[in-house]
Amino acid sequence: MIKGLIEKINSNSLLKHSLITILLRGFGVLILFGFTVFITNFYSASIVGEYESVRVFLLVIGSVALLGTEQSVLFYAGKYQATGDVSGLKQVYFKMLRILVLTVFISTLVYLIIPKEMILSFLNNDLIAYQNIKKSFFILFFFILTLFNTEVLRALDYIYWAEIFRNILKYLPVLVGAFLLLFVGDPNWLVDFYIYGFVILSLLTSFMVLKSFNAIKIERSIITSKEIMKVSYPMAISATCFFLMLSIDVFLLKKYFSNEHVAYYAIAVKLLTVLTMVIVAINTNVSPKLAEFYTNKDFFNLNEILKKSKKIIIYTNLFFGLVLIIFGIQILSFFGKDYINAYYPMIILVLGQMATSFFGSNAALLNMAHKQHVYKNILIIATLLNLVLNLILIPRFGMIGASISFVASLVFWNICAYFYVKFKILKTI
Repeated sequence: MIKGLIEKINSNSLLKHSLITILLRGFGVLILFGFTVFITNFYSASIVGEYESVRVFLLVIGSVALLGTEQSVLFYAGKYQATGDVSGLKQVYFKMLRILVLTVFISTLVYLIIPKEMILSFLNNDLIAYQNIKKSFFILFFFILTLFNTEVLRALDYIYWAEIFRNILKYLPVLVGAFLLLFVGDPNWLVDFYIYGFVILSLLTSFMVLKSFNAIKIERSIITSKEIMKVSYPMAISATCFFLMLSIDVFLLKKYFSNEHVAYYAIAVKLLTVLTMVIVAINTNVSPKLAEFYTNKDFFNLNEILKKSKKIIIYTNLFFGLVLIIFGIQILSFFGKDYINAYYPMIILVLGQMATSFFGSNAALLNMAHKQHVYKNILIIATLLNLVLNLILIPRFGMIGASISFVASLVFWNICAYFYVKFKILKTI
């Protein structure tokens, strides 16, 4: 029986890659939770909340500066795989690098133009938070280069290395720093270890990517930066909207309540990553194939891969979701007794993510099927919905309001993506 199961997995490349990806991400989640348990027990909730605020802030400004390149590179990988062009991806990589340098310059310039007093006013005159924002812009290029290179490794079919960098090595600098700061230094330096760790990670990922491209010679110019921007920028808006939905609640909780509330809510969101990890793992693995099948107009295999990915997502997330619901209080207590306050917000988040598992990889297909503008418009509306709900609910209900706002936005955009794919893309089958 076991032998037959192993043979079945080996014969199904999607299932094999997805399971190994999930295992690597699962190991990364264990490291993340181990680290989170460690800092919540040895560091104050205020420091944990500041770390979470910086992490979320970097994700938001990073998604803007990346301009969707970390997603569109997977689109180009599938496209060139379909046409048999070996050198195309290398050319796209270097053109995208030039775009990233420009976006970081513009982002930093915008930050420098904003008056210091205005930023401090929003931060309730928190000087530590202001300094951390300044540091975030200083290392912004290294941060987005790490994320971009990680997805390029995936596009080059180094899927497992991409997962190791994305889910394991990413936490190594801050993990080492958290341990060292128990014996020497200022606990507030925890954020610095997280931020400056991306300098090292960007150098490591760049070395691997450049080494992979070394033997490939660019024969001719086949694509322009303008064409790349046309494909990438709708994905950038989509990614920015997604991270805004993950950060608006954090910033409002910090403004209306405290760093402690941010810390508690961040743990609920981290537990939710067990479910989102499955969806992202499947989507990143199927994205190049979705682009390839759509480019070749192979709608039969396109539909088949959507069915397979949805089945894996549903079964896996139902299992993890039920575990979190049943044992949620015991799991939260590992982070400290005060973190049990996040139980009901976590339940709302988990139920919402379990529900959206039934929509499968439709959102990923929109990006891979030249429907980036459609997905962008859906997420813009979802983000506005999220903002309005957060402004209404968070001041009155705190973390409960934040979780309801996120789930409402999540369900909305998945329903819209599902119906568009069903009636606009797959209607030709």
